[in-house]
Amino acid sequence: MNIRHVLQLPNLLEVKSIICVQPHPDDNEVGAAGTLRILKDHHCDITFVTVTDGRHGTSAVFQNPEELVSIRRKERIRAGELLGVTRHIECNFADGGNYTEQDLIAPLVHIFREIKPDMVMTIDPWMPYEAHPDHVKVGHATATAAMFAGNLTMFQEVGHPHSIPQIAFYGTSYPNTMIDITPYFETKMQAIYTHESQFANEDWPLISQFFRMQAAEQYNKGIQSMETLPHAQTVQDGLVDRYGEVFKVLALRELHFFPNAINS
Repeated sequence: MNIRHVLQLPNLLEVKSIICVQPHPDDNEVGAAGTLRILKDHHCDITFVTVTDGRHGTSAVFQNPEELVSIRRKERIRAGELLGVTRHIECNFADGGNYTEQDLIAPLVHIFREIKPDMVMTIDPWMPYEAHPDHVKVGHATATAAMFAGNLTMFQEVGHPHSIPQIAFYGTSYPNTMIDITPYFETKMQAIYTHESQFANEDWPLISQFFRMQAAEQYNKGIQSMETLPHAQTVQDGLVDRYGEVFKVLALRELHFFPNAINS
């Protein structure tokens, strides 16, 4: 049983307002840039919420961490322009800092209630072997905040309740939805490379090859086993390489006491 279909919820490419919560300034591009650019074509309002300042995310040496924070902010804005991001919100926690999930929940609930999105998107914190604490904390806190945003009695000090129907996780090991991003794959790669402090180094040829191979594999697996949402424009026949992004899309009801959610 697909509870999202039972509830008659729109598919991922039909939502008109989405909030994408990322641990670091480049995570949304890596996980979902192609899909987000398609959403912008569909006139979706896109909000980026960046939880940490990214002060430790580079292979270069900076004597002053604030210098890298400023560089990463500018890179994030430029990448957002490529994807059509409507607004950016910064939580300004330290990259790799000692903040907790609880520290994040109330600010995220406030953002969700203020913007009132149709869907929230974030990194999947339940991905096996994920060792980065920022990814785990942000994913868990986002899911919890999305669930509590519609609660009538919790967090009354941060706005009026707004029920969010769905959540989408990228970087997931349990995908159920594949978006055909072939027309925008190169835009995705351009948006990723805009984060030059992360990717403009000798590793880029290998990293970019990995992203390309991963996207081709996700497309092929998605065609075989997932709900597949192609771009509205037909991809030209004869293209050898097609690329996908995969997500675990759940109704918010599946985030609490729903043992079968892993199979949804």
